[in-house]
Amino acid sequence: MIEEVRKILKEKRLLLGVRKIVLGYSGGPDSTFLREVLSGGEVEVILAYFNHNLRDDSALEEEFVRKEAEKVGLQLRRDSENVVEYCEKNSLSIEEGARTLRLNYLRRTKDEVGADFIALGHNLDDQIENFFIRLLRGSGFGLSSIKYRDRDIIHPLLSVRKKNIIQYLDEHNIPYYEDPSNRDLSYLRNRIRRELIPVIETIKEGSLKGIERSIENIGDIKEALGKRIEDLSISRYRNHIEVDKRDFDRLLLSEKFLLIQKLLSFFGKERDLKRAHLIGLPDRGVVELADVYLELTPDKLFIVLKEKQSMNELPLEGELSSGDFHITTLITTPPHNFPRDGCEFFDLDELELPLRVRNRERGDQISIFGSKNKMKLKDMFINKKIPRTLRNFWPVLCDKKGIILIPGLRRGNRALVSDKTKKVILIKYKEVKYGE
Repeated sequence: MIEEVRKILKEKRLLLGVRKIVLGYSGGPDSTFLREVLSGGEVEVILAYFNHNLRDDSALEEEFVRKEAEKVGLQLRRDSENVVEYCEKNSLSIEEGARTLRLNYLRRTKDEVGADFIALGHNLDDQIENFFIRLLRGSGFGLSSIKYRDRDIIHPLLSVRKKNIIQYLDEHNIPYYEDPSNRDLSYLRNRIRRELIPVIETIKEGSLKGIERSIENIGDIKEALGKRIEDLSISRYRNHIEVDKRDFDRLLLSEKFLLIQKLLSFFGKERDLKRAHLIGLPDRGVVELADVYLELTPDKLFIVLKEKQSMNELPLEGELSSGDFHITTLITTPPHNFPRDGCEFFDLDELELPLRVRNRERGDQISIFGSKNKMKLKDMFINKKIPRTLRNFWPVLCDKKGIILIPGLRRGNRALVSDKTKKVILIKYKEVKYGE
C-alpha cells in the first residue's frame, strides 16, 4: 500500500525537485500513514504539530506526537494559539478559525525551514465528505474540493480510503492517536462519515469511486473555465484588486464566479463567496461580503479588503504603511530641490506635532492649496471618482490642527515652505502594488 501511494507521487510529479517538506502532523492515522509514505526517501521530512487546545485531551495528543517524532527520528516543530479568542476577534467559526491558524503556522514553518511544500494527509473519505458538505450547502464549483497540489500544499493520499489506512497501520503495529471528537455526531462531517457514506456503499458497489470520478470531472470543468480568465489584466494592490469592467462583463456567470473566487483567494477570503452574491449583481454598486467589498463602477470591478486601521503616529523621519500606501518622511533644511511627483513638503515649525495617519471621519474637511476655502473630503473623493469602498481606507495625514495631506489627491494649504523656513519635512508616498 505504501508503494501504491509512492507510485501516485511519481505519476502526479508531486515530489519532483523537492528537497524538503513540512508534514502537517497530528499523530492521527492519516498524518501517521503519510509520515510512513514520505520517510526513508531523498526528501527531508519535518513534522509540524499545531495544538488548538480545544479538547480536554490536547496535552495528551501533543505528548504522543512528541514521543512518536522522537521514536522515528524526525525533527518536530510545535506551536499553539488561543483559537477561541482568534475566532471571536475575527468573527469566524471554531472550525474555520482553527483551520486558518494551523495553515498559517504550517506556512510560517515552511518559510523558516526553507521547505518546498507542505504535505497534508487528506484522504478519499475527506474528499467525499467535503463533497457532500458543500453539496448540502449549495457551494457550486466548490464541489471540486481538494486537489493533489494546491499552490504550496500537496495531498498525496486523495485516492486512499480511511479504512485502508487504519488497516495498514494496525497490521504493521504502527501507533496513532485517535481523536475522540471524530465520534461526536453533532458535527455534520461525522454524521456524513458514519451514517451517510455506509448507506451509499450498500446501494451500489463502487459508488464511492463513481463519486470520486465526478469530483475529478467537476474539477476539470472548473479548470477549463478558469483558463478563460487567466489572461485578464489584474491590478493587485496591498488592500484592493482591480479588474477592467469591460473584461468582467464579457464573462459568463460561472466565469465571473471563478474570477472573483480567484481574486478573493489573494486575501484568503475565497470561502466568503456564494453564488447568490452574483445572481442579480448590479451593473453599478457595492456588494458586501464578510471580510471584503465588491464594487462595480462604470470602468472597473474592485475587490476591497475590510481592514480599517486605527490612528497611528507618523514618525518625523521613518516609514509607515497605511491602506495601499507606503509613506516615508525625512527632515531637511532649505535650500533643497524638492521632487514633485509623490512628494509634498511642509514647514516643520508651522505644524503642531505629533503628525498622525488615520482613516477619514464624518465631516472631515481640508483647506484647499492656494485658497482660503475648505473642501469636504466626501466631495473631494466624489470629484476624483474614488470608489466608495476605497474611501474609508484611504490614509489621511493630519497634525493637531487638522488635515495636511491626502496622499495622491490633495495637499492642504498650511505649513507652506517660505524664505523664513528653517526646517522642512518631506512626506513621500507611493501607492504600492503587491510584491513591490
